[in-house]
Amino acid sequence: MRFFVPEWDDNVDAHYDFEHDEHSELGTEERELQYIWDIFDYETTPIDGVLISREQVEESATKFDQLTSYGVYDEQSGLDIPDWLPTISDCGAWGYKSLPFPPYDNDEMLAFYEELDVTVGVTIDHLVLGSGHDSRLYLDKRAFADSSLTPNDLPEELTDEVDVMVDEWPAEWPSYVKEYDSTVYDVSSIEPFDPEDFDGDPTKVIERFQDDPRAIYREDDMEFRYELTLDNAEEMKQLYDENGYSFRLMVAIQGWDPMSYTRAAKQVLDLGYQYVGIGGVAGSNAARIRDIVTGVGNAVKEHERNRKTRVDTHVFGFAKTDAFDAIGKTGMSSFDSASMLRSAWTGGDNYHLGSERRYDALRVRFGSNRDPLEKQIQTALRGQELLHSLRAFDEGSSISEAIREWHADATRALDELAPYLKEHRHDDEYDRRLLRDVEEHFRDHYDHGRELRASFSRTLRKRIIKLLRDDDPESPIGFDEYQELIETVREEFEEFPRMAETIEQREEFSGNVATFDQIWLLVEDYAPWIGDERLLDEYKRLLREEPWRECDCRICEEHGIEVAIFRANNRNRRRGFHNTKRFYDQFREALPKTLVTTPASESLTSWSTVEGYLLTEREDFWSDVHDLPVAEIGAISADGVHEWWSESPTSVSLDATEMTASIRDFCTRYQNLFLYDPDEIVDQEVIEAIEAKGCVVESHRDSSELRAAVLDRLGYESEFLPEFMIQKGLMEF
Repeated sequence: MRFFVPEWDDNVDAHYDFEHDEHSELGTEERELQYIWDIFDYETTPIDGVLISREQVEESATKFDQLTSYGVYDEQSGLDIPDWLPTISDCGAWGYKSLPFPPYDNDEMLAFYEELDVTVGVTIDHLVLGSGHDSRLYLDKRAFADSSLTPNDLPEELTDEVDVMVDEWPAEWPSYVKEYDSTVYDVSSIEPFDPEDFDGDPTKVIERFQDDPRAIYREDDMEFRYELTLDNAEEMKQLYDENGYSFRLMVAIQGWDPMSYTRAAKQVLDLGYQYVGIGGVAGSNAARIRDIVTGVGNAVKEHERNRKTRVDTHVFGFAKTDAFDAIGKTGMSSFDSASMLRSAWTGGDNYHLGSERRYDALRVRFGSNRDPLEKQIQTALRGQELLHSLRAFDEGSSISEAIREWHADATRALDELAPYLKEHRHDDEYDRRLLRDVEEHFRDHYDHGRELRASFSRTLRKRIIKLLRDDDPESPIGFDEYQELIETVREEFEEFPRMAETIEQREEFSGNVATFDQIWLLVEDYAPWIGDERLLDEYKRLLREEPWRECDCRICEEHGIEVAIFRANNRNRRRGFHNTKRFYDQFREALPKTLVTTPASESLTSWSTVEGYLLTEREDFWSDVHDLPVAEIGAISADGVHEWWSESPTSVSLDATEMTASIRDFCTRYQNLFLYDPDEIVDQEVIEAIEAKGCVVESHRDSSELRAAVLDRLGYESEFLPEFMIQKGLMEF
């Protein structure tokens, strides 16, 4: 079972300055960016693969060009995904769900996958959107651009009768659209909507739009999307088989209930697909997902057993820890989700130790650009006072001393600013057109350039930068403009340090430093001031329990309490990576990473696929394991693991030394290896090397005993089969 994470530019600055909340480089392109696979090593990376959607890739022309030019595994692609992480790419159906047709054609998508050099490409699907209406009216948003109407002005009589979907249609539809609706294909210009277009009852409005290139009406849109998805599956399979692509093809299916999904699964299995992706369930509750995957799982198991083959199944957008058991027992092979990553900065409960232990990260806010400068300075000062105190609390050192040390640094940054500006404001380096060049020099040349921004706000430093850029020695700006900014800061800074003396008294009274009572004094003061009083109870729980100390992930070990602070991308995304790690730990506990394999022989090279070899020359083994849930299945040699679906290698060696290295390293990410080795071909030193990496090896000479052992390890019954849903009145599969 494999877990994939969607790629949505989730990266962080590798050398971010947490103390000053400053990027390592001002320009994004100059920073060393780290993705989740860069932060963790091979053994601990909390994902098994990456999902890359075309819709996301196309949001940036630069990203699109890099990925299609170099492929996702190349350093120059920007992603530089390690070659051991498999990748899935799909069209990103959620991104065009409001369009009447997918904006891609089948040939084009297959070429796109080949250019990306991904492991798996997915057929084009169209989300089957559930609603209160079977009928749907699509309107081209471009027709509202020069109209007196807006989408909100559409009459209620119409929107109550049919679902109205408004989105910007492509300037050019793929050629297949002509087969379905020639009126919208190859349209050179779009006329704006007129209020009269929507006059009358809904039936007349729909009739009026019948041949209008700005609108498409469908009486049964759910069925259309369903059938279009299946039509694409059939055509893409034919194109794929004819052209010898390097990636594996997954078929995406859609539906609106377990019966429709199961019907779709049976249809695509008959086309010869061996990887089925269940789409359209993102955001669904665990009960609905359980029903759908059970239906599809039954169809898959029936197909596997009737044809003595194996089929992998992927669930798109799944992330329910309470449904792990369901997707395991229904035979799913992989799933993807970004919800635990996104949860780090959306809503509460954003620091996870487990599904039952979740906390609100403590919000330390930046000032808003809409606030007056004085408010922004005050927000920065209070934030820095709290941040330095939180670090001292985490380190077990004096909070009062931390506050005073910060205040001394901030004082120097302010006191030395005027002398610096008088001496250097006309330096050649400040005679630059781009503000970023001026800011970069100031930040690095002025000894306290970073502290100035951290303690007195980003806006203050930006204003100084603008003055420096505009300060021409031939026509100098009056120094009073600089001085006015400095005096504004002094006025706000006068009351600081605000809390040091009170906390010092508490430290002396208790004889302890860095206690909850001491840090709570600051948090209880800060949260209401910033507008987060409602979160005080959650903050109290966070600071009393200190969950980051219990986490052994390298993010929490390196950054400590910073991971439990809600404050911009470089903390929030790291917390998202941490959440993903905790989710992955639960996943591995519920569904242990399991490999079922047998040593290959030289005859493997004479077969086109590993499956063909196993089916014919390891028939007893294949018969007993081909339908096992959760486990990954293949053959092993000195070159590593050859997965059941892959092409056969050109040569096979069973050299013990080489096998020790390759299989040992591969199994580092697995908890169990079940080995079918009746002739005891695999050397004992190979087994010992694997077990030294924490992977338990069970070697069997009888394949039926191996099957029973795998199911027993998973806690499944010996006659494994997804549970039928007849009792729910859904259908008979």
